[in-house]
Amino acid sequence: MRSGDTSETIHGNKSQNARQRALGNFKSGSTRVLVATDIAARGIDVENLSHVINYELPNVPETYVHRIGRTGRAGASGIAFSFCDEEEKEYLRDIQN
Repeated sequence: MRSGDTSETIHGNKSQNARQRALGNFKSGSTRVLVATDIAARGIDVENLSHVINYELPNVPETYVHRIGRTGRAGASGIAFSFCDEEEKEYLRDIQN
């Protein structure tokens, strides 16, 4: 993120209007970074998403594939970064398999 870039969050403690506004701002480009909890992220549909950053690995490989698949729709390419700690290494092995 560059200085001056804006970010917003989507999570269960925000009202539906606030979540829709944050997502709309992200889709329009007025917000450059959208941070979403795992549950909130499931309902996000954004075209031309270039990057996904996972701060926690999901414990189900299909969930991971679905999450990072947002970067490669319709033949597009993207980048997914994932942070992984010792407790998540089993999840990482499952994803790699």
